[in-house]
Amino acid sequence: MEDKNLKIASGIMVYLGMLGLSMMEYSSTRKSNSPFLLVKNVLQFAIGIVCFWLLGFGFAFGNTKSEFIGEDLFGSEDWLDNASTKGFDFNYLVLLGTFIVFIVNGAVAEKTQYGAYVIYTICISLFVWPVVVAWTYGKGWLYEAMPGSMIEKGSAVVYTFAGAFAVAGAVLTGRRNGRFGMLRDKYHLHRYGTYVFGAFLTILGLIGIPFYFGTKSGFMLLANLWICGSVSSVVSLKLLTFMCTDLDRHYIAIYQGFMAGMVFITSSSDFTTSWEAALHGLMSGGVFSLGVYGFNWLGIDDVMYMGPTFLFPGIFGGILPGFIDHKEGVYWGGWESGQVLGANVTGTATIFFWAIFWGIAIFGAMRILDILNLAPVLIEKGMKRRTEITQKGYQVKKGLKEKKKKHKKNIDVHEVKHEDENEHHDDSSGEGHHDKDELAQDQ
Repeated sequence: MEDKNLKIASGIMVYLGMLGLSMMEYSSTRKSNSPFLLVKNVLQFAIGIVCFWLLGFGFAFGNTKSEFIGEDLFGSEDWLDNASTKGFDFNYLVLLGTFIVFIVNGAVAEKTQYGAYVIYTICISLFVWPVVVAWTYGKGWLYEAMPGSMIEKGSAVVYTFAGAFAVAGAVLTGRRNGRFGMLRDKYHLHRYGTYVFGAFLTILGLIGIPFYFGTKSGFMLLANLWICGSVSSVVSLKLLTFMCTDLDRHYIAIYQGFMAGMVFITSSSDFTTSWEAALHGLMSGGVFSLGVYGFNWLGIDDVMYMGPTFLFPGIFGGILPGFIDHKEGVYWGGWESGQVLGANVTGTATIFFWAIFWGIAIFGAMRILDILNLAPVLIEKGMKRRTEITQKGYQVKKGLKEKKKKHKKNIDVHEVKHEDENEHHDDSSGEGHHDKDELAQDQ
């Protein structure tokens, strides 16, 4: 397949992966909340396109002579000078950026105010992620300082960044009421068929991300993604359901364990053998399962387990080529050829801390300003029939508020009447007893 056609196909696959993440989000939240959560996804896509067009693309792929951030190509300036390349790059950057935003959505779903989704979409698309792109794909300081780094296929630039930002959001948005207590049974998958279809589309998107950058080994890249994902899925199923018979746990282990394996092997998929891919599938299943157990033990309410699915496998996947690259990895070339390992550790750690810093800063600022979380009644009881979308975001319906007040007033009036009737009855009873006593005394 020609390089141009491969890029077109990979873009379509990533777009379908965005649809898959949306469907998984729909299925992973309570039935009453799902329609209100999906209403914002295409809005986020549209906002991302505008942000990348105005500033994000220039920050990412503009002249990076500072080696930190691009300095031109803002608002489609000079795009026509190389329209074919710029068009492809813009298209893919928008799709990847929105894919990252949808991963973050999965960690904070049904806890977050409508406006908060818009704010972090703007921040990621306008500046935070384009800077990471400038360091790497834009040939900035990470690319120049570490030419041996093989993070371009997405493990660090996409998955580690998205997972770290998502976990910061999951922690700062807090826990849903009863999520890890007696009420945890109400937080479960409600449309299993939609979840499965969404998971298959997301897996397709995970194939499209590394394919955009081409392949040196033909379709061995695809074979390694399948093998590592499959082994990881089986291992995750055994580890996560060994002491648990919950149906949701089986779905998460099988489908998201498969995704975790693909994330784990992405950066190494082009230059490793199938047996090595299977071995790393074993490790991926363990990493994913420990992540799920760890989040539950710590009480981190990551709604769709985006941390275990993308962050932890992404970190390992970003570092992995430094060990198993057949030319420069320390497995084959010895510790004296540790340039790739050092490059990938440095690059992955830098991207991780950059995402964590901005995730804490953005979600923390929204929390301080009290624009991050839904109203407690909407988090606890769900949004169906109780919610309207105003300029301030998801709000309890005014009519519902007035109805509740009127209902409470009627209850109070009824109680007062009931008390008056009781008092009158007691008075009447008292007078009757008094007359009987007087009659008895006269007799």
